[in-house]
Amino acid sequence: MAKVLLTHGVPMERFAGLKPHELVHPAAGEAFTRAELITLLPTCQAVIACGALDREVLQAARHVALIVCYGAGFDAIDLAAASEFGIPVANIPDSVTEATAQLAMAQILALTRRVCELDHMLRASNSTRACFTMGASMGVLLEGMTLGIVGMGRIGSRVAQFGRFLGMRVVYTSHSIKPLSIAGDARYLTLDALLRTADVVSLHCPYTPQNKHMIGAAQLSLLKPTAYLINTARGLLIDEPALIDALEAGRLAGAALDVFETEPEVNARLKALPNVVLTPHIGSNTLHTRNLMAEQCTALIREAFAGIAPKHLLNPEVWGKHAMD
Repeated sequence: MAKVLLTHGVPMERFAGLKPHELVHPAAGEAFTRAELITLLPTCQAVIACGALDREVLQAARHVALIVCYGAGFDAIDLAAASEFGIPVANIPDSVTEATAQLAMAQILALTRRVCELDHMLRASNSTRACFTMGASMGVLLEGMTLGIVGMGRIGSRVAQFGRFLGMRVVYTSHSIKPLSIAGDARYLTLDALLRTADVVSLHCPYTPQNKHMIGAAQLSLLKPTAYLINTARGLLIDEPALIDALEAGRLAGAALDVFETEPEVNARLKALPNVVLTPHIGSNTLHTRNLMAEQCTALIREAFAGIAPKHLLNPEVWGKHAMD
């Protein structure tokens, strides 16, 4: 019987498929500390990673036959160190597509129709009559606007579908021109051209050291003052102080952020801005999605224990070098 470590206390019901293997996990809503991980990992054969695994932690995981990222993102794992130690790492990108794309679309609609701003105004007002004044606090209609997708992968292409349904034109930028099956009728542009063109820019690319602050002061200066910026991907894609400066100066109509540079801390200047929608990294935070994530993690671990190379290996070159104990 193998031992599988789950770094965080996430919904557990759909991990039942791992039986008869032992599942080691913290209490619901809790997470193992870094020290606890280093202590527990030497006796484990698989890991479901919901947070950071650095080089020192991975050194304690030398008997691990597979690490599965609990979601699509894998930037919190030192992939180079895992590969050096011969530890295969996989992710489950299909599981979070729909939930994250729906959140991005919800943020776009909430921002452009000023839902959160007006909700706060209505609750805070001593006299709500002013809130109902005809023509006050008007939002914008998405139909006829241009949606710019940065990263036309699984999530980006789904957001593009939502945008087209609402009557938006779609442009995108990516590492390569995508086939029609992914891009639909979206037009490929360079990042700078997209920023100049789009009325709504939505980020859907993974974080890598190369694209840190891919949206900085220079890129923000290309956006129309009437444009909106959405980020449900990774906080480090945006130079957050530069974004705040642009918002405070009125050089941008608004932003919606589910991820932040210093999360779980959120910049107080962002919180003070009425034209910013903030959510606490909830892209995959639906019970249906979390259950699907558990099922897909379970399937990959069962495959690995059976000697089958799991789907979505991030370092396939090390597969087969690490025998199960």
